[in-house]
Amino acid sequence: MIYSIFVTAGLENIARQEIIARFGDTEQFKIVMRKPQRIVFQYSGNPKDLLSLRTAEHLFVVIKHIPKMTRSRSSLTAIKSSLKRFNFTDTLACCRQVGVSMRRRIPFRVISRMSGFRNFQKRDLQQVVERVLIDRGWQFTQSNSGLDVWAEVHGQDAYISIKLSKSDMAQRSRKQARRSESIKPTLAYGMVWLSQLHPNDIFLDPMCGTGTILLERALAARYRYLIGGDISKDALQATQKNFGRRHQPRQFFHWNAQSLPVQPNSIDKIVCYLPILENNINSSQFANLYKKCLLQFEEALKPKGKMVLLTLQPAVLHKMLKQQQSLKIGQRISVDVGGKKGKIFVIRKL
Repeated sequence: MIYSIFVTAGLENIARQEIIARFGDTEQFKIVMRKPQRIVFQYSGNPKDLLSLRTAEHLFVVIKHIPKMTRSRSSLTAIKSSLKRFNFTDTLACCRQVGVSMRRRIPFRVISRMSGFRNFQKRDLQQVVERVLIDRGWQFTQSNSGLDVWAEVHGQDAYISIKLSKSDMAQRSRKQARRSESIKPTLAYGMVWLSQLHPNDIFLDPMCGTGTILLERALAARYRYLIGGDISKDALQATQKNFGRRHQPRQFFHWNAQSLPVQPNSIDKIVCYLPILENNINSSQFANLYKKCLLQFEEALKPKGKMVLLTLQPAVLHKMLKQQQSLKIGQRISVDVGGKKGKIFVIRKL
């Protein structure tokens, strides 16, 4: 079967690395294509295993990939013809394997997406797919109780897919307390991945918010100790709620990251989403905040330790890092952060 996952913009390479690490050493797996925010791959194992991919926003089974799409309405005819001939037996069996219940008349709805100029609209694409499926005996519904069939045309490629993941795949249903400024768990996991996981990690998020990064590290692999802190008591209460009694050993502290009560050279990995520039803070104050925090992070980090920092102010962070000669910038990765342009810096202490 052919599957695809959607990922946050900028995490495509990390997602590829994750699925290769999970499935790449078996004959069941082969990457077919990598596009912006999408990875398409062949997998012959149980599709339920794919639901545990931590970089994935959504998981789809691909019904048809139709290449050589043009701007003309003849593209709609090609999609219609291809779908009319398709045998859905294996696809529906795949849906059942991930727990999707099936009725004799399969309820469905179609979500259409397009990019680029076409001589047809999204609604035309949607109606073509709906008509073919209705003619095959499926039952059209506008509720979310049926199969979500996605019809997409991007560039020269058309994809007709069925969504296998639930709506909370990216947000993780286990997380109970959220705040508007929290980053997505998928992005947090990408940052954790970049820190290079090790079972002896003493892992710190000095501005932990609701604990998203810490939770992703706890669930990713073994570790030695988790430490989190935040200046907001409300945020720490949310972190405690999200962790519950799980994931020991760990400790959470109410502190100011500009003055960390942490032993020098004691931390293996620091992963953190740095604060955004608020309207009432001028640029010099903000630069001073970054400078003080970086000095604290550097002091706490062991030699050859690693920092992974996400910021919406990359120019400020880059300038501060250049002033600290014991810190070496490795990767810089541009990512989408809730519709804003952010950048992840991967930094090593010399």
